[in-house]
Parts: sequence; C-alpha cells; structure tokens
Amino acid sequence: MMKKVILCTAAFSMLMCGAAYADGINGKSKNSKVKIKVQLQDRDDDRDDDASEKSGKKTGLENALERGKKSDAAREAIRRALEKKKNRQGIEWNFEQRVAADLAALKIGFTGTDRLDRVTGKLILPVIGAKGSQISWVSSKPEVITPDGQTVNRPAAGQGNVTVTLTATVSSGNVVKTKVFTLTVLQQVSDAQIVAADKGVLAVTYQGQDSASSVTQPVKLPVAGSNGSTITWVSSNPAVLSHNGLTLNRPSNGQGDVTLTMTATIRSGNVADTKVFTLTVKQLLTDAQRVAADKEALALGFAAGDTAAAVTRPVVLPVKGANGSTIVWLSGNTAVLSSDGKTVTRPAAGTGDAGVVLTAVITYGNSSDVKLFPLTVKQQLTDVQKVTTDASVLAITYGGTDTAAAVTKPLTLPVTGVNGSTITWLSSNPAVISNDGKTVNRPAAGQGDVSVNLTAILSTGSYTETKTFTVTVKQQLTDAQRVAADQAALQPVYAPSDSAASVTKNLVLSTVAPNGSKVLWISSDTTVVAANGTVTRPAAGKGDANVLLTAVISSGGFAETKSFQLVVKQLP
Repeated sequence: MMKKVILCTAAFSMLMCGAAYADGINGKSKNSKVKIKVQLQDRDDDRDDDASEKSGKKTGLENALERGKKSDAAREAIRRALEKKKNRQGIEWNFEQRVAADLAALKIGFTGTDRLDRVTGKLILPVIGAKGSQISWVSSKPEVITPDGQTVNRPAAGQGNVTVTLTATVSSGNVVKTKVFTLTVLQQVSDAQIVAADKGVLAVTYQGQDSASSVTQPVKLPVAGSNGSTITWVSSNPAVLSHNGLTLNRPSNGQGDVTLTMTATIRSGNVADTKVFTLTVKQLLTDAQRVAADKEALALGFAAGDTAAAVTRPVVLPVKGANGSTIVWLSGNTAVLSSDGKTVTRPAAGTGDAGVVLTAVITYGNSSDVKLFPLTVKQQLTDVQKVTTDASVLAITYGGTDTAAAVTKPLTLPVTGVNGSTITWLSSNPAVISNDGKTVNRPAAGQGDVSVNLTAILSTGSYTETKTFTVTVKQQLTDAQRVAADQAALQPVYAPSDSAASVTKNLVLSTVAPNGSKVLWISSDTTVVAANGTVTRPAAGKGDANVLLTAVISSGGFAETKSFQLVVKQLP
C-alpha cells in the first residue's frame, strides 16, 4: 500500500479536503492563523511511498505536528490521523513502545544561542511525540517559565540566575511516563554591564588605507552598541573632522598634520561612560608629492596569463592616480601596441617577438614625472600551437554544484578557444545530453545514472585535435529523495551582515527548492516576519523579537519541515 500525505493551506487554496486541522505548525501569532489540512489516501501499489518511515526518520506530518500550541480538538484529530497512517503502513506501536520511543527522543528547542544552562528567550516544547504520544509540560516556577515555554521572565539584574525544572509527561493509552529537564534562566543584564560591554568593543572604522595615525578620508562612527546602548560623538576640532565623522577638512600643505580627539558617550538607561579616540588628520600633499605617490603606485593591468614579458592581449592603462594626478600614455611602437593599450598586433608566427616601451606621463598642477614600462609582445602561434594550447586549457562549465561525476543541469560548452581555434562538440548520447550541452534529460528514478562522452573537436587552419570529457548524468530523484535533499539545503537568504541571530532587513524565502520541491513558509509571528520574508522590526525599547520560521517542503506525496529560529533586532 502507498500512502500519500497531501499538505494543503487555506492561504494557497490547495486541496480543500481533509481529516485533520491544526492551528499553525508552530503556534499562533497574535494577528494570524495558519491552517494545515492533511489528507491520507490509500492506493493499491506494491511500492512503499513513505521512505521516511522505513528509515525511522520523522515524516513531514510528524515534524509539522511536533511544535507549537494547538487546541485539544486539533491535537486529538492529528494524533488519530497519525496513528491511522502508521497502522496502515504495518507499523504496530503498542502504548509502551510509543511512550518509550517518544520519551527517549524528547528534547527542548531553544532560541538563539540558548541552552539548558543559559536560558534567555522562549522555548520550543513539543506537544506530540514522533510516534504519536501526548506530551504535557509542568513548570516548577511558572512565573519564570510558563508551562508552554512561550514566556520567559528573566530575574532583574542583581537578583541572580534562577533554576527551573520542566517536567514533561508523555502518555499513550494507559501508559504514562515523565522526563525532567533542569534549566538555568539568566538574570537580566544591567545598564552598567550593557555600557561596559559596548564600550569594550567600540571602534572607529577607517576608509581605504587610513588608520588612527593617518586620516585622509571621513570616518564611520557607530551610533548604537551591539547590546542596545546609544552612542553619541563629540569632536575636539569639528572644523577639521565633524562630530559625526562624515566631513573631513584636511589642513593645507605646510600647515602640518592635526591631532584631535573623538569622544564617544555610551549610554544605557541612567548609566553612561566615555571612550576617547585620538586621530591624526594628515595635511594635504604638494603637487610634487601627489605625483611621486601616484608614480610609485602606478601599475599595468594584464589579461589573464599575460605578464610584462609575454603580452598577447590588450593592456589596461590607468588614466588617473589615487591622489588625483592625470596620466597620459605613449607607446614606443604603435604598430604593435597602441598608446591606449587597447590594440595589440602580434608579430606573425616565425617573425619573432616584438619589444615596446610604454611611457606614462604623470601630472598634477605644475608638477609632472614619467615612468617607463618595457613590454614584450609575443609573436602569433602557429595553427598547431593554437589548437594544442586551446585543448590543454579547454574545460566544461557545470551548472550550480554539478561536477563531471554528477550532472543534473545543462552544460556550457565553449565554441571558441582562447587562442581563436573553433570548437565543435559531439555527444555519445544526444538523447541524454545534446551536442551543444544545453539540453540534459536525466534518466527516470530507478533507471540508474548514465555516462556520456562529450568530444570537443578543435581546429585552426588545416590542423585539428580532439579532446573527450566523460560525464555522468544522475538519474532523477524520487519525491522522497528530492524532499530530503531540499530539506538539507534549504536556508533563508539574509541581507548582507544579517544572520539568524541578528535580522534587520527583509529575508528572501524561496518557494521552490534547488531540486524542485515546493516550499511553503509559516511564521510564528507574522507581525514581525511575514510569510513572504518581509521584516518589521520592533520599535526601539521594545526588545528584540524571537520568531520561529518553518518551511514545509513537499514533492508529490512527500513532505518534511525545517525550522529556523530568528532574532529580529529592535530599531535603534
């Protein structure tokens, strides 16, 4: 018998038929409710469609039901559906076995970097075991941790940490067992600790090659500490460097460098402290100094593989120095290399290499200087050399994470060698990989992988050479394999500098996983993180928000879930 689990959501108007409803996979937010409908269908088929059950791995239904608050009616309906599914698959769990298995596997889920000995945020307390047992929780100190784990009240700073025991009662039928977890809830951080921590890591960010002893560009000054303090800045000489660090007026040449201080005031509540940074703002350079500095730094840009001793392609010639000087170029042999470096005419094969000198004239104001670059332009290759060289570096470009041993996507097959030879391709099995590599037809699941030889024919003039690549095209994944692979690979995409522990900008939540599974996202608090990844940060002073983001990954009749605990930072 094959059972299919079809996940439907009211939000997506999917299959509107079912046996069980749940008020959200991971609990309800204040302003939203997610309903998941589960239908179990029987089909006469010798194949067992539920590979997860065979391997002992949790199914998507079990994972989807494991976390979050649910009404008693919903929980009981889900439990019956889960037991019905297991019994039809021939897996008979008596009450004792079910409770023992769920008790052994039972764990508490933590937010952020929390663990048993350092709790600061909400807990994830399963209410149904993987094998269908009921789980209820009792807190020894509900005023500190509520029985559902959703509220954690940390002791005030100075009151000390608090130890709390959470007792889980796991039951099925007439079998009841308990498991005790001992947790330590950390006291709140005091304003003084916040200020001290933020002061310790506070730093000025310099641009380019600047440092505290050599400031030539504006500086970046943080206005909020990582622990929530506010930071204000005062410059001892705002005429040179403004209080916010964004405006810099360097002294004129001859006035000398200027040393100033930037004083940061770090504040949290009624506690404040200061940190002083001493900076030296460099005087402006003379015209001659600018020219000399730009001459010292001046360099040519060569094409890949080229050097001054072996030029075969155009050369990149800078026209402006880092200190503002202008640069004009002159070629000593424009028939070989143009003065702008963009045109290279290599000597014919057999006539020998050609030498050329490029002269850079560097000018700023009334000062100028020259810098010479001797180059060797290589003679052209013979037809044999072109083909042989192109064959030696010829490579196939694979899609995504593919390799020669695992092809799943179209290939990029070069049609011109780096030295100009033409390349045509022949596939030993064009029904699997087309001659141009743009079409890849993977064997159906169960048919096995297929090896294909791709032969490149390189030619220039009258000379031809071949090079053969052997690649393996992977058979298609089963639905169960596809879901498992996508579950392992799936991640939210964070904005630059963001992470799961520090979300400040919108997330990118893919609705199609890399291997083709469909992905449905469910947020425990849509007022903070919407199902489409839109992030609304808590207002300043409200504290960071913990959000559990759950992905339901499905393909065909298979589904699994993957959860991500996010910390959305409050506004500064």
